[in-house]
Order: sequence, then structure tokens, then C-alpha cells
Amino acid sequence: MIYLLLMTAGCIAWIISTIAAGGAATLLIPVIGLLLGPQLVAPVISVASIMANPSRVLFFHDHIDWVLVRWLVPGSVLGAILGAWLFTQLQIEWLEIVLGLFLVSYVLQYRFSKKRLGLVIKPAWFFPIGILVSFLSGLTGATGPILNPFLLSYGLQKQQLVGTKAVNSFIMQITKLSTYTIFGALTLQIGIYGIALGLGAIIGVYLTHLHLLRINTEQFTLYVHLLMFVSGCLMLGRAFF
Repeated sequence: MIYLLLMTAGCIAWIISTIAAGGAATLLIPVIGLLLGPQLVAPVISVASIMANPSRVLFFHDHIDWVLVRWLVPGSVLGAILGAWLFTQLQIEWLEIVLGLFLVSYVLQYRFSKKRLGLVIKPAWFFPIGILVSFLSGLTGATGPILNPFLLSYGLQKQQLVGTKAVNSFIMQITKLSTYTIFGALTLQIGIYGIALGLGAIIGVYLTHLHLLRINTEQFTLYVHLLMFVSGCLMLGRAFF
């Protein structure tokens, strides 16, 4: 039963994520936390992302900005190692507080993430940006659309966002997963949970690829943000009380 729930959650989350150019992992934080516990959120999502991102690369490979990828990926690898290491040092109580704050703040970040920054972003800027975003990803298991305002200001459009972020995320997730393994945060059972989630994610990416132009993204993101805000408040309440 737990595996079926994980597959269903992965499918739904990656449908929404592909439409909105990010956010699957953020949506899954409360789901994984409820089903498996907060300590398993980051490694389980990393396994699923490693499975799902190659399908995005396949479907959107013609839109990938490889110049940007060459700057973004090295920073993402470095930040992922630092964030994943810190994740292994945290106690569960502190991790739940971090996840709750992250979910609540995500909703507040949404208005910012939907707009361009009004800056002329150069490719080299994505090295430090990659460090920061992947550090947060290694620590919380998700970063949502934090990269989006920078990518939009650089000039990427929706399909370019999905494809370029998929390449970066795939390499970042491999780095995170390797670090989790080295520091003992990844077990065989966690890997199986992640595979179940990843199978659903692949199905979700495939379905969205077929219907991408006919789906209203605003309706999806509205419900997602409401769910994440409420879930974040519940996590903080459980951690403090």
C-alpha cells in the first residue's frame, strides 16, 4: 500500500512540477514526511529525482541551454555536497523545523519567483547561484522555483527552463545521493521507497509531455501553494508543541 501511495504522489507531483517548471520535491515534503518521517524526505526525493529527470531531458533536449549548464552544474555539485553533509548532522526535531519554515516561506517566495529580476544575468553568475540553491536542496530535499527568477532574467522560456533545470537537477541529485550514502543516510529500504516514487514521477512527466499545452498551470499552483503553506504550519506546530 505504501508503495502505491508513493507512486501516486510521485505521478501527481511531477505532473504539476513539469507544468510549473519546478516544485515537485517541495510538494512532496509533507507527503514523504507524513508517510515515512521527516528524516527520509531528502534521500527518498533524491532517488526519485534521479529517475525522473532523464525523462525531462529526453522530452525537452532541444531546448537545453548548454552554455548555462556549464556554469550552473559545478556550483550545484559543490553546494549539494555541503547541504547533504549538513543534513546528516541534524537531529530530526531541527529538521522538521527547517522543513516547516521552508514550506511556509515558499508561498511568500512565489510572487518573487514568477517575475524577472530586472537584472542582466550573465552565465558566470550561475556558479554561485548553483552553490546556494543546491545547498538548500541538500539540506531540505527541495528548492522549488528558487532558480526560476534568475533563469527568466537570463532569458530562458518555459521549455528551456524545464530542460535546463532537468540536466542540472540530475547531476545535483546524484551528488546529493552519493553524499547521503557516504554519511550513512541512505539504506536499501530508503532506495526502494525512492524507486517507487520515481516510477510514478516518470509516468507523470510522460503524461504532462503529452498534454502540456492544454493544462491551466495557475489552477494547479494555487492549490499546491495552499497545501504547502498549511502543511508547513502543521510541521512547525508539531515540532514546537
